[in-house]
Amino acid sequence: MTNEFQASPCVGSGMCCKKVPCSFGEPDETGGCRYLVTWEDDELETERYRCGKYDEIKDHPMAHFTPAFGAGCCQPLFNERRMEILVELRKRP
Repeated sequence: MTNEFQASPCVGSGMCCKKVPCSFGEPDETGGCRYLVTWEDDELETERYRCGKYDEIKDHPMAHFTPAFGAGCCQPLFNERRMEILVELRKRP
């Protein structure tokens, strides 16, 4: 038995950052992170997100803990956007 937690892969729903900024972010007027930006994915017909500060912080010593870039959603049952994106990804040839 293992005690490791494995999250579902990140699909760019933006849920985490829309809820609260990480330690590198700053809150916007809604309480989410002001550095969350739309990811242009021409192959999908649904909106996706990425961290606008990724390049700035990816080499920081704590970046492998927070933010958890690419670690994936830890609340897939409460993330409707995640399911919409997964449906679109499954349509890809």
